[in-house]
Amino acid sequence: MDFRELIRNEVGKNSRGIEIGASYAPILPKRDGFRTLVIDHTDTQSLRLKYNSMGVDTSRLETVDAIDDGGEFSELDLTGDGFDFIVASHVFEHLTDPIHFLQRCERALKPGGKVYLLVPDRRYTFDYLRPSTTAGHMLAAYLAEQKRHGTAVLFDHHASNATRGGIQVWMEGHKGDFAFAGTPSSGYASATSKNDEYVDCHAWVFTPSSFRLAMQDLYNAGVLGLKEELFHPSFGCEFYVVMSRNPSVTTQPDRLTLALNAIKEAGPEEPSSAAATPRQIDIAPGYESTAPSAQNAMDIFKGGWVSAFPSETGLRAGTNALFADPRILWLTAQLKDWFKGKDVLELGPLEGAHTATLLSEGAASVTAIEAKRDSYLRCLVTKEVLQLHGASFQLGNFLPYLEREETQWPLIVASGVLYHMSDPIRTLELLSSRTDRLYLWTHVVDPDAMLPGDPRLDALGDPELRDWNGRLIKLHKRPYLEQKEKTFCGGMEAEPRWINREDLLWLLAQLGFDEIITAHDKPDAEHGPSLSILASRSKASA
Repeated sequence: MDFRELIRNEVGKNSRGIEIGASYAPILPKRDGFRTLVIDHTDTQSLRLKYNSMGVDTSRLETVDAIDDGGEFSELDLTGDGFDFIVASHVFEHLTDPIHFLQRCERALKPGGKVYLLVPDRRYTFDYLRPSTTAGHMLAAYLAEQKRHGTAVLFDHHASNATRGGIQVWMEGHKGDFAFAGTPSSGYASATSKNDEYVDCHAWVFTPSSFRLAMQDLYNAGVLGLKEELFHPSFGCEFYVVMSRNPSVTTQPDRLTLALNAIKEAGPEEPSSAAATPRQIDIAPGYESTAPSAQNAMDIFKGGWVSAFPSETGLRAGTNALFADPRILWLTAQLKDWFKGKDVLELGPLEGAHTATLLSEGAASVTAIEAKRDSYLRCLVTKEVLQLHGASFQLGNFLPYLEREETQWPLIVASGVLYHMSDPIRTLELLSSRTDRLYLWTHVVDPDAMLPGDPRLDALGDPELRDWNGRLIKLHKRPYLEQKEKTFCGGMEAEPRWINREDLLWLLAQLGFDEIITAHDKPDAEHGPSLSILASRSKASA
């Protein structure tokens, strides 16, 4: 799940808004056509000097349009219409007064405008050993009209800073001993410093449920006018929240549920193995009292959808634009008339969005294999509400299917599959034995794009060398989001392995694919470089 890509798809290039603290890693770069005003804590030149001294590539540094001095964001709106969006990634935890910040956001937004927040999950950062922030903590800062961080948070930040296995930020599933990196004496020195300059810190510390509870409490107390519209559980070290004044849909649990979940999240880690705990599929219980409708079927999985359904359907689901996905449209454009009337095998359909696109572009049929039970059931809902007559969804693991079945498929589509496999080499061998045309979209390890110091390397294990036809193939263990989350989009393997980009392309050529086209290269994708690959054997064109 790439939250930043999700925000880009949601905002689009016709909307107008603000990005707070874009710095050298903007989510909505102005150079790419996004209509964004950038607000930061200092000017562009000062940021360049700051990050140059850290050895950071500042070529992507955004020009700062305004310095945040606590004034109204609405004053930057020269049209008087209000902004469509405000984006703040890893900003919230640094604010001196989060309530005042959200109030300023609310006043600057037009009706229907949204605030998009990416917030670190303390369970996967150096804040692990600190207690979670409550609404009361933030209320105290608000009533004090706080412009600098208080004594308590400065002490906690510097005294309780932690590591796990020697690193300060990690992924779910990462193993290692916890240790304090900070000391009480350093915390005391920071908290009692007489320096008049602003001292930064993580003032506010959350798990997903503790954040949602605090926002709900502040809304119900009448302090905030913004309310949760969308929430996505943590991926990597962060979670995703969208807030607006009048959410069209909200999936927020009640206060008691959030409070109990916050306590649970603050406790010891649970095993991430798929086999550790039997799970029940999260389906809304009871009977439906309203007249039959497609939305009723969608709402069986309310809060669990990933895909945003086409706007013309009027269906409320997720937020990720997977229907008419440019990657699948590119694939069918490459294949042109050859594709028309072909039977396709799709692996990992998730919710059937790509299935629908393949059919609309001319596939005679799509057989789609999904291993995750609730995803499979959502596929069946998609098939019914969109009347996908050419689709056949099957529940199970595609690896034994490929080993057992001898069907030769004109085309196999495996989008978002390979990097979830524990043995990507064996997976590629099986795929190549069942088709002469293979489409992959996958994350890879690319040393040219992941230079020393790249934080994405922290999630990778040491490379394992696998001898294949005389070449040592590098595979990297790469754990991800715990599988109990109902919006989890990965595979069943507890320890998937990522393959090097160069090795992947070499392997495909060795497996007989003599026509290989790549597209959608994203070397700077948040979780790791990604690309599309169409691999064909020339005989398939005959």
